[in-house]
Amino acid sequence: SLSRRAFPRRPRAAMAPPPPPEGREAPPPLQYSLLLQYLVGERRQPRAWDPTALGGIPSPPKSEEQKMMERVMESCAFKAALACVGGFVLGGAFGVFTAGIDTNVGFDPKDPYRTPTAKEVLKDMGQRGISYAKNFAIVGAMFSCTECLVESHRGKSDWKNSVISGCITGGAIGFR
Repeated sequence: SLSRRAFPRRPRAAMAPPPPPEGREAPPPLQYSLLLQYLVGERRQPRAWDPTALGGIPSPPKSEEQKMMERVMESCAFKAALACVGGFVLGGAFGVFTAGIDTNVGFDPKDPYRTPTAKEVLKDMGQRGISYAKNFAIVGAMFSCTECLVESHRGKSDWKNSVISGCITGGAIGFR
């Protein structure tokens, strides 16, 4: 191109900074180490975190009823009851599902080609569903209680509480 011939490029390192305007001196060169002291170093100024500054929605103060409900929902008894009910529902569904796909329902060794009746299948589904539901409810309640007690004892809420309570619950089930 014509402009390249008319104005040859100089390497960047050879280019000098533009001279300062008359009457002023040149600013000192920017040193990143000085800048980093203000960003992450000892000269960094801590800021108070305000969620409204980031566009958050300000929330009104909580009433006494809301605080009481939070305390109830964070209690060990509520967590254990919730795990028990959830385990019962999940276990019942799992038991009904496994009984529905089991090929040995209503199996008679004297007549291996007999097809089970719907009444036999539904009876087995109900029995297995209740059995699984009780077992899942007990395991869920044991795990939840143990986790809450471990968390209260350690004074921390992290992944280790779940691991410890899983070991204790598994040991208690195996001990039985």
